[in-house]
Amino acid sequence: MAVAAIEYPSGIKSRIYSAPYLGLLALTWIVLEKMIAHIYLVTLIYAGIPMAISYAVAFVIGLLGLVIVWKGLKHNEVRGTWMGFVGGSLIWVFWFEMYLHFIGAENNFALAQTDTGIQYLGKAEVTALFSGDTSIPRPYFMGAHVFLQSSTLFCFMLMIYMGLNQDVRCRLILWVRKLFGLRPGKPTKGYKPQYARVAAVELFFVNWFMYTLMLIVNDERILGLHHIANYIAFGAVVIWSAIIIAKQLKQKEAGLAIRYAIAVGGVFWYLPEQAVLWGWFREPWVFYLEYPITATAILVGYFALMYLFWKTPVNPETGKSI
Repeated sequence: MAVAAIEYPSGIKSRIYSAPYLGLLALTWIVLEKMIAHIYLVTLIYAGIPMAISYAVAFVIGLLGLVIVWKGLKHNEVRGTWMGFVGGSLIWVFWFEMYLHFIGAENNFALAQTDTGIQYLGKAEVTALFSGDTSIPRPYFMGAHVFLQSSTLFCFMLMIYMGLNQDVRCRLILWVRKLFGLRPGKPTKGYKPQYARVAAVELFFVNWFMYTLMLIVNDERILGLHHIANYIAFGAVVIWSAIIIAKQLKQKEAGLAIRYAIAVGGVFWYLPEQAVLWGWFREPWVFYLEYPITATAILVGYFALMYLFWKTPVNPETGKSI
């Protein structure tokens, strides 16, 4: 059977698809996606669109994400990873995030810290708060956060279950296995991963894990926003991010660079999110009408890198970038 000719990159393209540029561009793409996700959510929730329409739009776009991941199951490593990441991010934002908003909004449940301890705010109190009643304490968790935090146990249970799979090659799970001397068995010979599924599931679990970690340390019933342990956790994530970013810059294959960047970007994103909670800066991807140039640069950069990685030259025999 004839094999299609391989289109080798040349000149500046050759440098782009080599270390450290490849890893840096992949990481930039993943981090820009985090910003884009906030733009999507702020628009759907706070731009004045009737919520029934916002939820309908979210359902359709999330369904599109599912279709992209499904179509990506049959593609090579680079295209499959690309489709898994793009489709998975649409599923996460428009189904997972918007569903949490729906559940939280419908239940209108929140937690606030007062001088006498933690106060539970019901539907009437939350409604009064947003109507301008200054006697209602400002919540630190809204309903969506409370329900997401309740999923922490399920997140850890599923991660343990995934760790039992001998064919899972997640770097974090491999490190945990090595740390505790766990050996679930040798990987299946000849096993070929479905890269779209791998990328999408990785995105779900990294986002979910880091989300729940942030909720734990900022919960005033556990640690709290200004607890010393919260700052220690922040420092630990800084070190963790530095180590894995250094490894990210060594990536030389596009599919692996994107998948590794999904994890690196998820861990790194904890830092700006926590910094915002401490009031260190104001996010231009949330208040994008106040920062139109920055928001436009984010959009242009994200879609430019999306196109760049889609056009990555691939070896038809291996499915990997060249």
